[in-house]
Amino acid sequence: MTSFTATYELLTELGERLSIVLDKEFEALAQKNLPLLESLQSQKVELLSEIESSWKNSPGLDKDDSSSGEIRSLIETCREKHIRNDILLRKQIDEVQALIGTLTSQTSGNYGNVYNKLGKIKK
Repeated sequence: MTSFTATYELLTELGERLSIVLDKEFEALAQKNLPLLESLQSQKVELLSEIESSWKNSPGLDKDDSSSGEIRSLIETCREKHIRNDILLRKQIDEVQALIGTLTSQTSGNYGNVYNKLGKIKK
């Protein structure tokens, strides 16, 4: 097995695993399952680091052949899933900020000032 083939297979496996983690992340975000979401973050970071390292160590992937195109397509799919998850997370953050604003009768610019430095609710 050539080095390129081994790297191709490794990147394909890592990309597929990342895709699964991103799908689980989306489900955890939708269900607001914070413990699961936190555990998935470490997996995602580890997979991204492995992909980056493997990609850098394989100069043959810079070519525009079909095999590197398949890996690029898989990574692009993961990128789209990451963007989808980011949009959902930002939407949830906006909802929480709106709720905090409603509960504290504050304007939109003061969401971070609900508690003082001692953890007491500001009036």
